[in-house]
Amino acid sequence: MNVRQPVIGDIMTSEVIFYDPDYENKLKEFCKERNITYLPSLECDDKCYKLEKDKFKELDINSYQKVSVNDYIFDDTILEKFRKNHVLFVFDKNQLVGIIHFSDYNRNPVYVFLYQLILDFEKKLRNLLINSGLTNEDMIEFFNSKKNDDKYYADKFKKYTEREKKKEMKQLKPFQVFYLEDLIALINHHKILKLSGKVRKVRNRIMHFVNPVKYRNYEKATLIYDFKSFEEFFKEVKIFFNQHKKVTNKLNLERMQI
Repeated sequence: MNVRQPVIGDIMTSEVIFYDPDYENKLKEFCKERNITYLPSLECDDKCYKLEKDKFKELDINSYQKVSVNDYIFDDTILEKFRKNHVLFVFDKNQLVGIIHFSDYNRNPVYVFLYQLILDFEKKLRNLLINSGLTNEDMIEFFNSKKNDDKYYADKFKKYTEREKKKEMKQLKPFQVFYLEDLIALINHHKILKLSGKVRKVRNRIMHFVNPVKYRNYEKATLIYDFKSFEEFFKEVKIFFNQHKKVTNKLNLERMQI
């Protein structure tokens, strides 16, 4: 499955608010309400205005404030740039075409991309288990071996040995009734690969439609977001990418009989 990672142009804001001295007071309020510092210049694409001590100061737009409309949203350099500036200026060649705030990672293209990738990842985990000669019964036996030491596995064993669940398993392809964390646990248990359970965090955020970028305090300010939550989400996604690549590589090696 070829899943295209969104680019900055997919989630940026193209309806840009520029600095205009005729609206200076309104623009001060605009920036303060959103906890942003920079506005692009109305007259020059290479200039911006920084709100500093309640006054706007004209500055050059530096390279670390710029991103390309075609940059992948989870490129390693993007996080570093956001750490320095919470709003980045988006360019198409030498033309300013938009801005992007880290809260834009709550937009639909991010959800759709990760949702597709998670589905692909789970499918590949099942294929990995099947290729290793394992079946649903091996998963149930795994739960059984852990049930005396862990209530989680005791509950799992009870659930998947009930008549209705057994019937459901017969109606579906192998491993389709099990959760992501259980697929990973069984792969690790049989030492097929060593995978991280941290991918579960990304999966739960996306499948439950929880905004990955949180508000600093929604009750007090609905336009101010928490950068730390964005940073954590970005790192979790990078871990997920690594694990997805690891599983895909293993399947490719098996297919090529290497």
